Amino acid sequence: MHFREKPHTLIDVVRVDDPDFKRPLLIGTTARELTTEEIREAYLHRWPVETNFYVSQATAAMDQPRAWCDTSVMRRISLALMTGSLLKAIAAQCEALPMGPWDVKAVASAGRLANHLDAHAQDFAALSLTGLELRKCREKEDVKDSNNLQLSEAA
Repeated sequence: MHFREKPHTLIDVVRVDDPDFKRPLLIGTTARELTTEEIREAYLHRWPVETNFYVSQATAAMDQPRAWCDTSVMRRISLALMTGSLLKAIAAQCEALPMGPWDVKAVASAGRLANHLDAHAQDFAALSLTGLELRKCREKEDVKDSNNLQLSEAA
């Protein structure tokens, strides 16, 4: 949410002082009905959601969007969350995937499954095209010359 779009939105800010950090953590929320303790508890759930969203965005090549209109953003978020949920569900049913020989305590996770699928994507593409003949696209016969188009007069 951008301030220019909602200039009168009230945001509660909670300051968290942690002795392990030099600067305090500031948590802002529009959920004004929550108590300070509830905001702190909700903040702890932020990381699993963001990790799921980040992995799914990167896996589905949505990490660099080209469209920013409201509909595109909503669709991208929905698709990313669905992709992440599917990756988590599939990873939960699979054996753990080590990232390399150094990974002796591998765990089954959506991120590891996404990396594994990414590393083997070429194998999947080759397998899916086995036995298929390549087709030639037909050329369009009556293509109008776009250089002769006249521009309409400006209003």
